[in-house]
Amino acid sequence: MEALPELRTERLLLRPFRSEDVDDVFVYATDPEWNRYLGLPEPYTRRMAEEFVARAILADPGKNPIWAIVYEGRVSGGIDFRIRRRGLAEMGYSIAQPLWGQGLMTEAARAVIEHAFESMGIVRIQAYADLRNKGSWRVMEKVGMTREGLLHSNGAIRGESIDDVLYAIVRGEWPPPQSQPEQEAGAEGPPELRTARLHLRPYRMSDVDDVFANASDPEWGRYIQVPAPYTPRDAEEFVARVVLTDPKDNLRWAVVHEGRVAGNVDLTPGPAGVAELGFAIARPLWGQGLTTEAATAVLAYGFESLSLVRIFGYAVSANAASLRVMDKLGMKREGVLRRHRLIRGEYVDDVFNAILREEWSPPGTGE
Repeated sequence: MEALPELRTERLLLRPFRSEDVDDVFVYATDPEWNRYLGLPEPYTRRMAEEFVARAILADPGKNPIWAIVYEGRVSGGIDFRIRRRGLAEMGYSIAQPLWGQGLMTEAARAVIEHAFESMGIVRIQAYADLRNKGSWRVMEKVGMTREGLLHSNGAIRGESIDDVLYAIVRGEWPPPQSQPEQEAGAEGPPELRTARLHLRPYRMSDVDDVFANASDPEWGRYIQVPAPYTPRDAEEFVARVVLTDPKDNLRWAVVHEGRVAGNVDLTPGPAGVAELGFAIARPLWGQGLTTEAATAVLAYGFESLSLVRIFGYAVSANAASLRVMDKLGMKREGVLRRHRLIRGEYVDDVFNAILREEWSPPGTGE
């Protein structure tokens, strides 16, 4: 039996499942929201995780390759690829709920589709999704699959009959013609925002030098998973990816202070009405309230213009400055996620913070 090949993308490693992956699988699969459209037994037990990994290890790569999706050092999902008959395959996939809305599932699916068409002799790939699961069939559309039909009462989840949508792509349609327009759609970027001291605008390719100046400071990257040492090429690739990002997948503003890009603020959509906040600013500007000022503008945009109901964020437990910013924004501490991320070879604890729309006080209200 031939080995399952590893596939690499910009942010992910797709590799065979291993025995040590049980803990990671158990963590993401016990989330009821993750399981909402899968119909697996609840509660999801550790034994189920053991059996899933065991089946994945024993699966024949020639008939049923199953890839583990590794993100920031942890198994965060999987892609199940079944050869139904010569030239025909069916794809299934899932990813941990905290990673929804970041384009990671689309990135993984593209890698598998490309490998299947180019190296496995596949001529047609199809996939099904619960009609209610818009996130899943949006992935199918992003990778160039076409909706071919609606299958009424095609299955049942927890005793409820469900309708499935059927999508497919054939080898002659790969790569999909919409790939390039999708990249170009990100060129407009997020809307410009202004504060007393800052200009928040979309990134431009001319920002590379400023990004490199900020990010090459080792202290700046202490709590962020960035390459070390940070090179001019790293800065070029970062800016290029941001310029090409569809604002529907991630709103990322360049924070301009006194004519130079000094940092960034991100708002990444998650489930409906929810988004994740992220931020960073150049070390010489720490302690001046600029990050709070920029993030305040983005929160106002999220609640007032995007009609969000909840905005959350993470910060490494040792990163007192970022936690203070979240406190100043009115975000409430909701818990500690132990060993949540891998940064510079070490798993770190993240403090989880969030604010609801009704808790938000816009600038100038006296709070």
